[in-house]
Amino acid sequence: MYNLNDKYEAIINSCFEELRGTFSQEQSFYIILGVATISWINMNEEYNSSNLRYRRFLNEHSSFMLLRDELKSFEHQFEEFDGILTGLMDKVFIYKDKSENKKLKHIFHIIENVEEGEIRKFINKLTSTGTKMSGFTETPESIKEIILGITDFQRIKSFADYCSGMSGVAVYIFEHKESEYNRIDRDLHYYGEEINTSNYLISKLLMIVNGIENYEINNKDVLSSDDDRNRDLKFDFIVSDFPQVMNYDISFKSNDSRFKYGVPSRSSADWAFCQNVIHHLNDNGIGVVVGTKGTLVRSNEGHIRRGVLEDDLIESIITLPDNLYEKSSIGTELIIFNKNKDENRKNKILFINASEYGYRLNKNQHAISLDGINKVLEYYHLGVEEDHFSIFVDLEKIKEYNHTLNPKEYLDFDVLKNTFERSIPLKEVADIVRGVQVSKGDLERLSQDPTHFLLNVKDIDDGRIYYDEASLLTYKRHDWLGRYDIEPNDILLTSKGSTVKVAIVEDDCAQAFISGNLTRIRVDTSKYDPYVLYEFLQSEVGIKMIEGLQTGTTIKLLNTSQLERLEIPMFDIKYMNDIGNDIKRNKMEYERTISEATMRFENNREELMGRLGWSISK
Repeated sequence: MYNLNDKYEAIINSCFEELRGTFSQEQSFYIILGVATISWINMNEEYNSSNLRYRRFLNEHSSFMLLRDELKSFEHQFEEFDGILTGLMDKVFIYKDKSENKKLKHIFHIIENVEEGEIRKFINKLTSTGTKMSGFTETPESIKEIILGITDFQRIKSFADYCSGMSGVAVYIFEHKESEYNRIDRDLHYYGEEINTSNYLISKLLMIVNGIENYEINNKDVLSSDDDRNRDLKFDFIVSDFPQVMNYDISFKSNDSRFKYGVPSRSSADWAFCQNVIHHLNDNGIGVVVGTKGTLVRSNEGHIRRGVLEDDLIESIITLPDNLYEKSSIGTELIIFNKNKDENRKNKILFINASEYGYRLNKNQHAISLDGINKVLEYYHLGVEEDHFSIFVDLEKIKEYNHTLNPKEYLDFDVLKNTFERSIPLKEVADIVRGVQVSKGDLERLSQDPTHFLLNVKDIDDGRIYYDEASLLTYKRHDWLGRYDIEPNDILLTSKGSTVKVAIVEDDCAQAFISGNLTRIRVDTSKYDPYVLYEFLQSEVGIKMIEGLQTGTTIKLLNTSQLERLEIPMFDIKYMNDIGNDIKRNKMEYERTISEATMRFENNREELMGRLGWSISK
């Protein structure tokens, strides 16, 4: 079957290849977009009176200079284009060399392969593909599909996109409505805010090219408090795919009406964007925010989440597959705000975990499968619950969990806990301590007269502890003794990293402290057996429960307060001790066997190599 998308991509790639080595990726994108727009203008009856004629640029020797003058004249004649094309092409108008002019002419020839009825869709495809090739980030197609399916746009009169980029979500929504109802909905009002000037200009261009008339797009920082004119605009539907893992050099004012639930920190502005969305929703409005795991669990934003939850504004949280954004492995979470939840959904949140419905789109990016998209939307609208996929959780329970909103914690943690006949929180049977943070300067000072090893993540492997002579130091303060040192039967967990490592301290352990990247669990042996707990933490169920407690966006973290809530299976203490002794003997026998086998292997290898006249470097 003939695929127009493949044809468009081939043309786009040819254009970029033609300009490679002369222009940057970003400049190339603006040139291709400018030429494609001129082609669209020449095919549009509304602009017949324009002198912006396609063929002229194929015959003139100074194409760039001619193009600059013609675009200025065109924008003066048609005010809707004012500043758009000249603004985008400004960075490439500096070129006057014949070779550059020749390349521009070649782009005009390549674009000629796009037929009259296809040019609008080609420009839409170009902006989608070109954003990636020129270094920008666009909301992935599969997330757009979910956003579109969240609400019935037949009932929506106004929608907004804060951090609108090139307005790709808006164009997607209008395109869908046009294909479904064979017309652009001229009553649907779109409002956008975008800080990047080039993206703002492309947004306005796409509105014109796609025949969208009822819109307003502003080139501004969403979080700026300078513009009061649009401060209290209200919308039926809002989407915000805001920048992730970025620091904002902006002073959030405590009297800003948008920040009703608290002033966010400068280091993580997620809940500034979220509160902006809530503020601009009307009394029946629905908002969709694209966030990360950090948005849901970050402790310094807990007070804001608490306020939002107390006002019952979150309807659903949806975990999507990792790596949906090109060249980013960060996981994606959708937060759905609803100012007017159905009666049967009040005081609860629907958690959905669709993280397993991803597939590889290309070498740098994954996408959500069609089955996954359909299942998410079906379960969201119908309120279907399914083990490990979707569950309604009462706000009272979320309050008990310190207002964290990690879907895996509610979907997996409780389901797995319910498989135990009896269970008990870990804090009831053990003391849990995070290790000590040691600066580079302290490390140099404290290593002068060492008394202890300092254990780190690298020293935990295959259930054992390895003592590195290079990490020897002494204590900085006397309270390190007893607080951060180890003793037999202590269990050590890595508190930072992609995977959780577990080790148990053996009877012949060395004197050592644990670093801040490790957590120590000191079991009360009158209540629980440490070797039984050690094996549980490494079991399939234990690992899944720990994963449900992990937080962090780019680096997985295991918070001590979260770990204290870990439910572990409870048994009779004598029964546990009997099994624990057997586990310990079995572990010691295994390690002795491995050690003896390794020694035999090395001795035999040395002998065999000696017979060949080779020596083995030690």
